[in-house]
Amino acid sequence: MDLLSHVISLTDQLHLPVGIEAQAQQHKEWHHFCLLGPGVEVILNLSLMRPAAQVDAPWDARVILLVRETEWDGDVDIIPGAQVNARRGGLEIQLGHNRMQFKDGCFNLSLALQKRPITLTATLRPMAYPLTRRNTPIGKGKISWVVVPRLQATGTLVVGRRVYRLENAPAYHDHNWGQWSWGDDFSWQWGFALPPAAETPWSLVFDQMTDRGRNQALELKLSLWKGPQLHRLFMHEELQVRQEGFRTLTRPAKFPRPMALVAQELTTDVPANFQIHAARSADWLDCRFSADDLAQIILPNELDLGVTIINEVSGCLTLQGEVKGEQVSMEGRGFFEFLT
Repeated sequence: MDLLSHVISLTDQLHLPVGIEAQAQQHKEWHHFCLLGPGVEVILNLSLMRPAAQVDAPWDARVILLVRETEWDGDVDIIPGAQVNARRGGLEIQLGHNRMQFKDGCFNLSLALQKRPITLTATLRPMAYPLTRRNTPIGKGKISWVVVPRLQATGTLVVGRRVYRLENAPAYHDHNWGQWSWGDDFSWQWGFALPPAAETPWSLVFDQMTDRGRNQALELKLSLWKGPQLHRLFMHEELQVRQEGFRTLTRPAKFPRPMALVAQELTTDVPANFQIHAARSADWLDCRFSADDLAQIILPNELDLGVTIINEVSGCLTLQGEVKGEQVSMEGRGFFEFLT
C-alpha cells in the first residue's frame, strides 16, 4: 500500500458509535462523491442515521444518486435497516445492492436506483492527501469531516439508454459524521472546484459554517492543493466572501420527488455569483464561482415541522492569485452546496 492510500485508510474510516457512546446521542454519517464526466455530472451520497438511545435500532439508511445531463434525474432510495452492512473502523458500506469499498488504494462504487433507470459502476483513485476537521460546532451539536479533494474516476454510468464511459474523470469525495439535528440553528456553504486537465496542479475546497441567519461565522476556510499536497490554508479574517444576485430557475429539480409537495417554492437564495478573496502577507487568491444549475435535496426538520433544503449547485470557477511566490491560475468546474 502506498503512503497516500495508507493515510486515507487511517483517516476516512467509519465512525459508527458503539456501547455507551451509541446510547448517549444520535449519530449521522455519510460518504459523498461528485463526478465531473464529459457531458454529465454525478452526485452520490451513502448516508446512515440512528436516533439517540436506540442502540439496537436498525440504521436509517439512504442512497442519493443524482445525475445532471441537460436536465436533472435521479432519486433518493430508502434502504431497510436489515439490508445495511457497515462496521466501525472499516471503509466499506453495503446498503441493499449498493456498495462502497476502499480497496487497493481506490474507492470502488456500485449503485443502482430502485425506481429510476440509473446505474453507476466506477473506481475512484485518490490524487491528493485528505484534510480532516474534528468536532466543529453545528447548532447544538458537532460535525467532523474528511475531504479528499481530487480523484480520478473510471467506470460506466447508465442513464436510461444512454451510456457514459468515464476515463480518469475529475472527482471529489468527503466523509461527514457527528451529532446534529436538521432545523437547528446552523447553515453552511461548501464547495470544491477541479480543473479539467490532469496536468493542472490546483484543486480547491471552501467551507463556511454559520448560524441560521448567517450573521455569525463559526467556521471559514479556503484550502488550496498543489498536486497531491495541501499547499495553503486561508482562514477566518484572511477571507472575504461576497454574493452577487440570485440564480433563478423556472422549476428547480427537487429530491426526493414527493418532498416537492412540501417545499413548493420556485425561488432560491442561491447566489448567481459567489466570490472569495483570500489574502495574508504576500499570498492572495481571487475565486469566482458562477452558478449554472442546481438541484435541491429536501430533508424534514427534526426540531419542527419545517424542512431543510440543501442546494447542490453546479457551476464554473475561475481562480487567480499568487501563493508562496508562484502564480496560481485555474478554470474548472465543481459543485457548491448552500444549505438553508
